[in-house]
Amino acid sequence: MNNWVKILFLSVFSFFTFGKAQEQLTIGEKQTLFSKVLNENREIWVHLPKTYNDTTINPAKYPVIYLLDGEINFEYYTGLTDFIARTPYADIPECIVVGIKNTERTRDLTPTKSQKKSPLNPAVTLFADSGGSENFVKFMQEELKPFISKNYRTQEYSVLVGHSFGGLFAINAFLTHPEYFNAYVANDPSLWWDNEVTLSRTQAYLEKNKKFPANKSLYVSQADNEEQQKNWNSDMTQAIEKFKGIIENNGTLNYKHSFFEGETHGTVSYPGNYEALKFIFKGFRTDIKQLAKNPDLLETEYKKLSEKMGSAFTPSESYLNVVLKFMKSNDFKESETYFINLKNKLYPKVK
Repeated sequence: MNNWVKILFLSVFSFFTFGKAQEQLTIGEKQTLFSKVLNENREIWVHLPKTYNDTTINPAKYPVIYLLDGEINFEYYTGLTDFIARTPYADIPECIVVGIKNTERTRDLTPTKSQKKSPLNPAVTLFADSGGSENFVKFMQEELKPFISKNYRTQEYSVLVGHSFGGLFAINAFLTHPEYFNAYVANDPSLWWDNEVTLSRTQAYLEKNKKFPANKSLYVSQADNEEQQKNWNSDMTQAIEKFKGIIENNGTLNYKHSFFEGETHGTVSYPGNYEALKFIFKGFRTDIKQLAKNPDLLETEYKKLSEKMGSAFTPSESYLNVVLKFMKSNDFKESETYFINLKNKLYPKVK
């Protein structure tokens, strides 16, 4: 049997043996858009919620999470959001996740131009391509977010998530453009950058504005780095602690700081992102058993949540279906009727 026949045979065998049994599991799609601001193509990875294409319910709109360092974080983060958004135990709403792949990471995520010299060669400036974060946040606000809103069904609520330099970027975006996102997540942020310039900016912001904007959330995680307390890790830890002191003394911001014992700089973003999502959307979860006794509690809780978040949140149709199934299976007739009427009010059938 000559070679090309062997190849053909193996291909056909593989098709009939494995092809029909295989079904692709897809967690997202790649999109490319040209940025005039950055003068380059940018690749983004988009994950849609499980109910996004469900034809049995009305098309819904979803909050959007903008995830920095997409090539590193996208796979685990999308699974994480799906897991804690599952009914009836949802701690967060289903969200669209937009992972942003890096091109020039240091350039995009740092707020100032580095003047730091290499200790090995004073003629060499470290991080020479730094200082482009203002352009990058402009790209996100003026190009990326409109692209996502045009091509996907988005709710007017967005979260920015970053780690290390990405955490530094998130905090600087919060200070310079707090209106761009509703919530900001900074995992082990590199606040040591440029002689702690971001700490100076935080102090200056408070001196000028006295307090932070209402309805905004900021979450900061801190790694233990127990085995790496020398050099830059020590500087990072000290800078994060100083930032914590500044923010907590102000007391006007929906802020949380979490220290993760035993986690390093490279691992802290995973538990940090889990805690951040639960913190940002605190108040989203409802107790389905309590709804049986007090059905109007659901609307009351969502009203409180909307006021806290500064954006309108309503029970999803998929969750109402779960609630109705629970009421029906347990013969809570009055509550079942209440939720039938609520569903018809929020999601009227198209005639």
